[in-house]
Amino acid sequence: MQNISLKSIKWESIKTIFHSISSAKTISRADISAETGLSLMTVGKVADALLGMNVVHQTKETHKTAGRRAGVLSINPEHFALILDLTNRNFIMTVINIRLEIVEKHHYAFNDDFTFEENLSLFLKDAYKFLSTATNAGKCIGVGVSLPGAYSKETDRVIGDRLPELSGIPIYETVRRMFSDMPLYIEAGYNAAATSNISIIPNHRDKVILYWFIGENNICGTIVEGGEILRGAHNTAGNFGEMMVGRGRTLQSAIKISNPPEENASMLARAIYNVMMTVDPDRIILECELYKNRDEFVELVHKCLLEQFPASDETIPLLTNSTCKFRHSHRGLTMKLTEAWLSRLVFTGTE
Repeated sequence: MQNISLKSIKWESIKTIFHSISSAKTISRADISAETGLSLMTVGKVADALLGMNVVHQTKETHKTAGRRAGVLSINPEHFALILDLTNRNFIMTVINIRLEIVEKHHYAFNDDFTFEENLSLFLKDAYKFLSTATNAGKCIGVGVSLPGAYSKETDRVIGDRLPELSGIPIYETVRRMFSDMPLYIEAGYNAAATSNISIIPNHRDKVILYWFIGENNICGTIVEGGEILRGAHNTAGNFGEMMVGRGRTLQSAIKISNPPEENASMLARAIYNVMMTVDPDRIILECELYKNRDEFVELVHKCLLEQFPASDETIPLLTNSTCKFRHSHRGLTMKLTEAWLSRLVFTGTE
């Protein structure tokens, strides 16, 4: 592959242009320039380089007015990531292209006759067989692994007891044995979901953002500042479920699907207020899997914040539901793998 030099252009500008193209079905160079604030010359140079690398396609505009039709750009969907979800015993393998569209999804049925490690090995073998026999296997940009807790690179273990059997298994070593020649990215599911969710927020790299995940017996979250995840001294920052909310109860033990929504909203508002007063975020994203009408529950939490605490609409940051269309950690992992793949193409000319 020919390496088209973009050394004179900042990496952030290249990523911004790529994301502008990937978030649109088709888009012109002029529209990218207007959307990103980058010069038309910069946009044109990056677009031409991405065309040369076969990262994007170009077609003519389909308008009926007279005059020359400009070329519009779209992401080439043939490249994809393989995402392995290990957040529960029924593992999931998902194929997602760099347009962030699901191509295929396969569920693994956990077999109680085998040990956890044996089940994991069978799942990884199935995933490897799928990839090795795929006609477009050479277009895989990498493998992403979603974990039920924080991941420590130093010990190569997942931290936490949501899936105790997994905490004793070396994650990178185990996955690398099967996918020896593939780029590999490992992340806690909630951190990957935060990566996905904050991407829709304009200028998110200039903001402090709180991401909360609320599930049955699973409450966690992520603090993001400057586009970077706050991990803490032991990689466990964002363990919101362990916050004490009164009478010796943690938030995770207090919130139950059997509770009235008003009770859960009140408990959650108390915890959100404590974190909010500590980090002073610009935005809070609330991902709640307890209720079908998630927007209604978010509004209920906002109401509790206003009624129970010395806060006003001016001091409470914007509180919103997630807008992702499918499992958010999968999307976030694909975004990270795509960014790393794009960097390799731009700076080394290799996939």
